[in-house]
Amino acid sequence: MTTGVKTYLGGGKVMKSQTFTASGTFTVPAGVTEVYLTGGGAGGGGSASQGTSGIAANGTAGGITSFGALLSLNGGGGGSASTAGLESSIGGGAGGPGGQSGQGPYNSYTNQFFGAGNGGNSGPYHGGYGAASSLSQSSRNGGNCSGGGGATAINNTSIAAGGGGGHFVYDHKVSVTPLASMAVTIGVGGNGGTAGGYIGGKGGDGILTVKWWE
Repeated sequence: MTTGVKTYLGGGKVMKSQTFTASGTFTVPAGVTEVYLTGGGAGGGGSASQGTSGIAANGTAGGITSFGALLSLNGGGGGSASTAGLESSIGGGAGGPGGQSGQGPYNSYTNQFFGAGNGGNSGPYHGGYGAASSLSQSSRNGGNCSGGGGATAINNTSIAAGGGGGHFVYDHKVSVTPLASMAVTIGVGGNGGTAGGYIGGKGGDGILTVKWWE
């Protein structure tokens, strides 16, 4: 999916933009030799742990968002879960600058032994909240490019960390060839882990806005 082209007046020229929330193709307008890119890779999925059952599942990494061969933005890593102690649950790593790592269990619902971490933010978007409950429930999904939260049972061994946020850039300038067709790939958010009835939050899909002057 893409939004319609938007226009802004300034300095005798018009700035236009097009936003991609799904993979597609951008055709460089005639006479345009540079564009400005804002967006990021997808967020990683949060992990899940049922604890007493011995079931724990990591989230998966988010996909890459790219603009042809000119820009590649890595997705965030999936969060890890454990039934054996806090040191075994690690937040998913950030995909790169502009993204944050997912939180480990001490950053959210937690005591000395259990917890669920939030997903990492990316650019202006927020990661999903972790969920720790005595009942089966899902954690929150991440916003665009951001990590999903961890999901865990409340018991003395169950811990789950959030997924990482994707690499995010603002107004990154690249040189282009007029009338060229540029493949735009939008990364798909990582899946949350599933442990019994506990489901980690899905990472947010990537997004990319292309801006140019005419």
